[in-house]
Amino acid sequence: MALQDMVLKGFEQIFQNHTILSISGESGTGKTSLALYLVSKSLVNSKNSCFWIQASEQFPKKRLISMYNNDKETCDYFLNNIYITPSCVIPLYSEQTKLLRKITNQNFLFPPDLRFIVIDNISHHLRFEISKANDIRKRTSMLDNFYDNILCPLILRCQRENIALILLHEVSFNVKLQKTLPFFSYLYKRIKGVNIFLSKSSLSKERVMKIEIGKKVAYLYFQLDTHGFCFLNLNTFF
Repeated sequence: MALQDMVLKGFEQIFQNHTILSISGESGTGKTSLALYLVSKSLVNSKNSCFWIQASEQFPKKRLISMYNNDKETCDYFLNNIYITPSCVIPLYSEQTKLLRKITNQNFLFPPDLRFIVIDNISHHLRFEISKANDIRKRTSMLDNFYDNILCPLILRCQRENIALILLHEVSFNVKLQKTLPFFSYLYKRIKGVNIFLSKSSLSKERVMKIEIGKKVAYLYFQLDTHGFCFLNLNTFF
């Protein structure tokens, strides 16, 4: 089996067994491109749909068209079955929480045959909101509220309806631990899901994808190209 096919089959197995997929990495490492690539490759086989939330980043329509510029029929299918909401990037934390509460409600109807929900970028507005709170107790309370009343209900609905939730995160360098971590990593550690960390070399175009599922760890080496991802080498538990 070709490496590209083996990787995609591995991710299909991940989506079958896990509800939550968290993707983090510095700017330019390919977080949004990876989410788009995995969703589109899955939809082409399943003929399902995706709900893409523009939490702080605009949906990469040009990137999608570039991936499938030689296959107009497939590209048109994706454009018609990836439902983008809201119509423009969410400007405020209050607007983001309002939207997430809305789609968590059982009376909110998802698009037909929904298979994925992508939130890009879930931590951006939360980070700014937390920065305005000087009291540590207030910050803790805000994080607990976000998890208990906004994120957790969404996760539970996704689990009930067999929907894969893909969360894209910003990162920062933790001086104490001397490593780069997603913002509020201790908050998202409460979620038992799949964690993917992307990084790139300053000396070459090669990038690294670290995949963590519980205690299992795999490293996948890749390059970004006009058609998505070109996987180079795999050390994996797929």
